[in-house]
Parts: sequence; C-alpha cells; structure tokens
Amino acid sequence: MTTRTGSSSVSTNGYDSTVSSAGRADVAESGNSSAMERTGRNSVLYLAGALMQGLGIFLVQPFALRVLNSDAEWQELFLAVSVIQVGVVLGAAGLPLAITKTWFDHNGAAKARSISGFLSVFGAVVGILAAAVYWWLARDSEGTFSFTIALLTMGLLATVLAAQALLRAQGRPVAFVMLSLGSSVAAYGVGLIAMLLVGASASVFMVGFGAAVCLTALAALFVAPPSQPFAVPGAAKEALLIGLPVLPHTGSMMLLTQGAAFLLAAVAAEGVSGDYGKVQIFVLGTVTLLGALNNAWVPAIMSAKPDERPERMRSVMKTASFAGLAIVVVASGGANVVTHVMAVGREDLIPVAQIMPLIALGYLLYLNASSLLFADKVTWILAVVTPSVLVISALGALWPASNGNLVLMAATSAVSFFLLGGVYFLVARRRAPGGWPMRTYALCCLAAVGYVVVLLMVPRDIVSGIITAGVLAVASVCGLALWHRRRAKRTGKASQ
Repeated sequence: MTTRTGSSSVSTNGYDSTVSSAGRADVAESGNSSAMERTGRNSVLYLAGALMQGLGIFLVQPFALRVLNSDAEWQELFLAVSVIQVGVVLGAAGLPLAITKTWFDHNGAAKARSISGFLSVFGAVVGILAAAVYWWLARDSEGTFSFTIALLTMGLLATVLAAQALLRAQGRPVAFVMLSLGSSVAAYGVGLIAMLLVGASASVFMVGFGAAVCLTALAALFVAPPSQPFAVPGAAKEALLIGLPVLPHTGSMMLLTQGAAFLLAAVAAEGVSGDYGKVQIFVLGTVTLLGALNNAWVPAIMSAKPDERPERMRSVMKTASFAGLAIVVVASGGANVVTHVMAVGREDLIPVAQIMPLIALGYLLYLNASSLLFADKVTWILAVVTPSVLVISALGALWPASNGNLVLMAATSAVSFFLLGGVYFLVARRRAPGGWPMRTYALCCLAAVGYVVVLLMVPRDIVSGIITAGVLAVASVCGLALWHRRRAKRTGKASQ
C-alpha cells in the first residue's frame, strides 16, 4: 500500500519508488547504517566463535603431545589435522562464497540451496575418491590411515561449509558458530578422549575426530537443508563455472598457509617440521580469526548495490585494518606464554610465533579484494593470481627451509601474504573506486610490524612473557573501554 503526500510517495511495504532526492539519501544512509550495524553485531558473534574454535586446539595440543610421547606420531597427527584445518578455512573461498553471492540475487534462495546440495554431494564424492586413491598409493607407508581419515573428513566438511554459506547469507551467526564448534572444538575433544580410551596414536585420534565431524555434517543438513543439485535448472552449471576456476586457487592458498610445514618435512632435518608445527597455531589461528570476521564482511560487500559499494567497502576495510592490527597485537604479545605452554618451554620457537601473526596484514586485504571478484563472478582471476604468488613464495622459502631457519620461514610467510594481498588489491581496486582507505591500512601495517620488532627484543623467559601478557591485557581493557565510550557517543549523536 502506498500513501501519497504532494509529489512524493512512501510505500508502507518497504519499497520507495518516487521519493525526493533528499528522501532517497536519508533512506540510503539509514540502510547503510543498519547494514553496518548488523555487520558489527555479527562480527562479534563470528569472532567469539572463532576464539572458542581456536581454544580447542590450544587446550588439546599440550595433552596430545604428552599422551603421544613420540615426535613421529605428533608430526603425523599435526600434518593430518593441519590439512583439515586449512581445508575448512580456505574451502570457503570457492563454492560457499558462490552460494552466499547467489542468495542475494533476484529469487536466488532456491538456486543457492541447489548449489548447496551440489557442493555437499560433490565434496562427499571427491573425499571418498581421494581417500581411496591415497590409500591405494600409500598403503605401505606410515601414517596412511591418518591421512585417509583426514581426506574423508574433508569430504564431509563440504556439507558443513555448504550449510554455513546459507546461514551466512541468512544472517544466522549463532547456528553458523555452532557448526564451527562441532567440527573443531568437539572434534578435538573426541579425538583426545579416543586416544585416552583406546590407544595413544595419531590414527586413533583421527578416527574420533572424523566421527565428530560426521555427526556435525548430519546436523548441518537439518539446520540449513539443501535441495537436490539439479532442482533448479542451471544451478549446477553456474556452480561449476564459478567454482572450477577456484580449485587451483584453493589448492594454492592451502599451500601458502600450510606449505611451510610440508616443505620443511621434505628438505629440512628430521623433526624440524614438527617443531614448526608446535607454533603453527599462530598462522592457523590468524587465518581462522580473519576468516570468521570475513563471514560478516562478505554479506556486507555482496549485498551492496553498485552505488553503495565504495562506501560499504571503505567501512569494511577500515574495520578489517584495525581488526588485523588487533590480532597481531594480541597474538604476538601472547606468543611467549602460549609457546611455553604448547611447545613445552621451547624458547627458541618464541620469535617464530611472534612473527607468524603478521600474515594478517596481507590476508585481510586479499579477503576483501577477492570478495569483489566473487561478487562480480570473475573468479578466473583467482586461478591466475594465487598460483603465481605461490610459486614466488616457494622459491623464497626454499633456502630458509633447507637450512631449518624457522624464524626466516615465518618472515617469508608474512611477506608472501602481503604480496598476495597487494596483487589482489591492484586487480580489484577499480571495482570499488574510492572504497580503499589505504592510509589507514598502511598505518596499521607499520604499527603491527614495529610492534613485533619491539617484541623480538624482549627477553624470552616465562616471567617476561607473563609481564608482557599482563601489560597487553590492561591495555586491551582500556582500549575496549575507550572504543565502547566513543561508540556510545556516536550512537547518541546519530539518534539525535
């Protein structure tokens, strides 16, 4: 129903067709404000879920190291779980993003559910085939069973990712987070319990882990049910056109994030890869936290109309820049204490852990730039850019890996991600002209690097680590209080 006043009309069902320019501006500003408010609220929920998700491996790893009591078993378990962790985080760069994008198209809900069904079936088939092929080729090698279970688990996780893509588009962060916890925290706990009850081996852990993921996948089918892959004509074809070019990109991202451990296992002395894996959580945790926040940033970017995109992008990028800086500050500042706990007092690994979170600087820029490419359905660019950066990264990491220089390996990883983000920015910057607050981003990068350099000069004993963590905690509380106060003032002014 429409009520007319003079020359303007206001639709009571939410659609405004002929309001004045001032009225349209007010409506647009209100819509953008509401969208960003939802984004901020959802970001907090996604971040809380990611923190709990990261807490799972933090709690389990020290116990797993002591229960296994074998460097070989630990390295096998670490590599198997790392494949799954990275697959979960980076798997969202393919069809799940296409599902979220399709949801915002005209009458896109049915097509999105159809693509979700396609991803679930496709993932399960690929997981089964990959596990069968690997089992046959490596049946006489050590660790075959653990990696076979890992590949099957990744296939099951496709169902979880498909459901989460629907939940992300629907604005249901609580259900999204519950699925994340079921496929991570609960799975770690079940794996550890399996070792305590059955036997201390990586294979037993992976069986328990896989069982928990299987139950989570079944729950995902009820929380966000997909439709048949071919229920909507053209849905599967569109999914393939968007998703297939992303496969080399996803594999390259997986190697960029996790490849250091595999490279060290291939060219470094025995046990060096396992040492790197003891602090690898600082890479995986950084990727997980930014990936969780990206679940709020993606809908904000993809749901924006063309004329709204620069403003929306500018707001998201400012938030992302400060989020990346905050993650570096907290993760690097706590690296001393965490490394003492997780690496059983290996102080030589502390600088490695302190440098690792710097990957956030490039990763956040990549996330937001690549969201624009998905929004415009030009995913073929990802198949070119990411593998190219991977080749450059691998060449740069070969020397420190062959010499077992873990500090330089961590620094090389941070530089590689900064290169990745920079290239994607150059490719996508014109798709949101004026939407890139590069001064803010550059200042956050400089602050993060300077902060880590200072931390590297601090003594590595546990007392210094506790003092650093304490100062960081006080500063964080004060910073949050100041941010909350400023936000309250802005909210009050906006309401007036």
